[in-house]
Amino acid sequence: MISGKKIALTTDGWTSLATEAYVTVTAHFIDDDWELKDVILKTAEAQKSHTAENVTECISNILGEYSVSRESVLSITTDNAANYINAVERHLQAVNVPCMAHTINLAVRKGLAVRAIETPISRLKATALHFNKSTTDSYLLESKQKLLGLKPAKLINDCATRWNSTYDMVCPAAEQQAPVAAVIMEKKLGHLELTTREWTLMEQVRAVLKPFKLATEALSTDRFPTSSAVLPLKYVLLSNLQPSTSDPAALNEMKTKIKTDLYNRYSRDKDAFKLLNTASYLDPRFHRLIHLERDQRQEVREKIKAEISQLPVFAERAAMGMGITRHEKTALSAMGDLFGDVYRQGADASGGASGLDIGAVLEQEMLIYESETPLPTDSNPLSWWKTSQSRYPHLAELARRYLSIPGTSVRAERVFSTAGIIVNKKRSALDSENVDRLVFLANNLRD
Repeated sequence: MISGKKIALTTDGWTSLATEAYVTVTAHFIDDDWELKDVILKTAEAQKSHTAENVTECISNILGEYSVSRESVLSITTDNAANYINAVERHLQAVNVPCMAHTINLAVRKGLAVRAIETPISRLKATALHFNKSTTDSYLLESKQKLLGLKPAKLINDCATRWNSTYDMVCPAAEQQAPVAAVIMEKKLGHLELTTREWTLMEQVRAVLKPFKLATEALSTDRFPTSSAVLPLKYVLLSNLQPSTSDPAALNEMKTKIKTDLYNRYSRDKDAFKLLNTASYLDPRFHRLIHLERDQRQEVREKIKAEISQLPVFAERAAMGMGITRHEKTALSAMGDLFGDVYRQGADASGGASGLDIGAVLEQEMLIYESETPLPTDSNPLSWWKTSQSRYPHLAELARRYLSIPGTSVRAERVFSTAGIIVNKKRSALDSENVDRLVFLANNLRD
């Protein structure tokens, strides 16, 4: 299925209840019907420590089982763990694509560390923990909610490693402010109480975090292209972080910290920057690359032209255009030999194509493509390419490759969610080979 194809990978590590360490690798590609496909290659036990060298060995062995050469791997998407980054970039010498969801989480955590914001968030965590542990106060909260005409809802606690968990905690807490405050006052839980100013700040924090929540949701899919949206999303998120004189100092400090951290991600000197911009260009939603400067857009175009010129299909078409391919003599070919280009003189000047300069044909193809009206961002670019590939045959070849690249490691994360269900307390004695087989079947036969 994947041998001989250009594929993108995701990889991640996981430790089971039996304290056995595993590394999983997933492969992603776009099929002939322009549908995004992924397969779990293997969930292999890592019997050594997760150093970059050992992770490299594990990934190499998995690729070897499927006869996948390193040259066939477009990129490998990982979280921001240093051992995986080093394994991909230094040892496998592949392009590492940092998981955008993890990147967002790391940047947001920097902003939430502002002391004036961290303090009320800590109280909200303690409040959620209290109501989740105290049955009596949980029932009292529910009665207060009903008394105030609110739908009963439990408070959600924050988890540092779970994407958007702070936003998910702040939202219901803000909505349940009145009943929560009533219980805190009645039960004399003053250490959990937030001041009016702190509640107002939490409302503002929620507004700042909402675009990050939406961005993560948009990227948490394995059915549609995501790598092409990474840098456009970064551009939009940064534009939403402008300080305001009407905002409190703590909120502006939070915005600045998030903005600084996010800005420095996907730096221009990294291979991932070039790869992700190529994917954006090949996505008809983002192909105008407004997130780039003019010179950067030109660099992307030149990279794409150079890459297309190396495609086998390009060489074949160039050969045909230069008359290298020989056909059996027919009446029409004899007519062509007789007249030559006598009646074609001036055709180029009037807008025709000579068919001899394949480079000019490619340039024209790109210019026409760039003039296309961008698709709405909630559209599926693969559906567009399915109907437009005949108009842009060279670009379509690259689009089929680059739009398969995952912008997040969501797929690998979900593998371990499945693995966690399989290797539960009652089945923690499963040997590693059976774990691999069960995870393989559970994920690859899910459709």
